[in-house]
Amino acid sequence: MPSQTPLLPKNNGFTPPHKITAFSLTLLLSASLFLHGCAGGGGGGWQMPPPVVIVKTSTQSPWTVEYTATGTLESENKVDLNPESPGIITQIAVKEGQFVHRGQVLIRMKADKQEAQVQQAAEGITTSQGNLAQQLADISQAQARANSANVKYKQAQSEYHRYQKLLAEQFVSQLELDQKRSAYESSQADYQEQLQGLAAARASYNQARSSVAQARSSYRYNVALASELVIRAPFNGVIGQKYVALGDYVIPTEKLITMVDPSLFKIQFPVPERYLSQLYPGQPVQVQFEALGNTAFSGLVNFIDPVINPDSRMVIVKARVAGKNNLRHGLFGTVNLALNTIPDAVVIPEEAIVPQGEKTFVYVIRHEVYVPNPSPDGTTKNDKPASEARKAPSDVAHLQEVLVGHRKAGLVQIESGLAAGESVIVSGLQKVGDNMEVNLNGPKAPGGNPSTAGSKGH
Repeated sequence: MPSQTPLLPKNNGFTPPHKITAFSLTLLLSASLFLHGCAGGGGGGWQMPPPVVIVKTSTQSPWTVEYTATGTLESENKVDLNPESPGIITQIAVKEGQFVHRGQVLIRMKADKQEAQVQQAAEGITTSQGNLAQQLADISQAQARANSANVKYKQAQSEYHRYQKLLAEQFVSQLELDQKRSAYESSQADYQEQLQGLAAARASYNQARSSVAQARSSYRYNVALASELVIRAPFNGVIGQKYVALGDYVIPTEKLITMVDPSLFKIQFPVPERYLSQLYPGQPVQVQFEALGNTAFSGLVNFIDPVINPDSRMVIVKARVAGKNNLRHGLFGTVNLALNTIPDAVVIPEEAIVPQGEKTFVYVIRHEVYVPNPSPDGTTKNDKPASEARKAPSDVAHLQEVLVGHRKAGLVQIESGLAAGESVIVSGLQKVGDNMEVNLNGPKAPGGNPSTAGSKGH
C-alpha cells in the first residue's frame, strides 16, 4: 500500500518548509550573520560607528549681566485736550497727523459774547485812564495853588511879627498891627483851604488809579474767558485723533483732540528689589519692540521709585528713549537693563546645556584612549580586558555637571563646572551618552577608517 503524506491542518500565514523561497533564505542568513557579528563572535563582527556630533569651545570674555522686563512705551508729553468753557466749535485749524508748534491755534469756539466783553473792558480802561490823567492835572493845579497860598501865608506871618516889634517901639499904631494880623490870619486860612483842595485832588487821583486797575483787571478777565474758547498747542508735537466736528456743542469734560510729542518717550517697567543696589539714574537700557522687528533703541534710566510694592516686592523704574520716526505711543516692548559686568565669564552656547531634573550638565569632549564601561568581571562586552579595548586615542564624551549663571541671546554664562577652552557638544546630543566615543569629522569607523567589517560574509 503506497505511503501517504500526512495531512497538515490549515493555517493561514504558515509556509510549509518545502515552499521556502531563495529570497527568504537570504534574509534569514543575513539576519543570522548580523546577529553573530554584533555578538562579537571572534571579534570580527560589525560595530556601530560613533555618533557624529558638533562641538563648540567655551570662551572667556566680559559678560554684561542684564535684567529683562516688559513695558509699554509712552510719549513724555501726551495730552487729550478739553475745553475750559462750553461752546460751539467754529473752526478746526489742523489735520490729524500734522506737526504743530507750541501756541499754535488748533480749535476755535464761538466767542461773540466774550469778545464784546473784552471790547467793553478795553473801553473802560481808556475812560478810566483819561479820568486818571485829568485827576493828575487837578493835582498839579491844586499843588500850585497851595504853593502860592503858602508863600502869601509866610509873607503875612513875617509882616505881622515885624509889626509886633514896631508897635513895641512905638513906630506903628495898634490899628496898623491889627491890619497885619488880619492879613496874616486870612492868608493862613487860604493856605489851609488850598491844602485841603490838594488832598481832595490826590484822593480823586487815587480813586481814578483804582478805577484803571479795576478796568484792566476786567479786561484781563474777559480776555481769559475769550482765550478759553481758543484751543492752542501746549507744546511742539503731532496732532493725533480728532473727536469733534464743526458745529458741535462741547462741554469742559469732552475730549476734543489728542496731541503727542514724538521727540521723547518713556517706558516703565518693574524690577525685583534684590537688584535695587545696582540701579542708578543714567543707567543704560536697550528696548526692543516686536512690532518694529526687534530693533534695539537705547535709553537711560531717569526715575527709580522710592517706594517698593509690598505685595510684588518690585520697584518701578522709568527710562527715557529718544524719539524716532517709527516709535509710537503705546508700543509694547522688552527692556534689557544692564546691571553689572563679569570680567572673565565662561560662556558656551545654550544648545550645549543638558537638563536632568534640577541639575544641568554638558558633554565635554576629551581626546583620550577610550575605555568602555567594564563588566563586573573586568571585561568589556567583547570579552576583552577593558585595559586592552583601545590603543589609539579618540574623542570621548563625558557628562559633566555645571552651574548655570545668566542667559542671553542663545548664550549661557557658566558659574562653575567648566573652564574656558573646553569643547562641549552642541548638536547630536540625543545620540550621546556618558563615556561614549563620538565622531567630530563625519561618519567614520572608531579607528578613523571607513567601516567595512559589517560587509564580510554577505
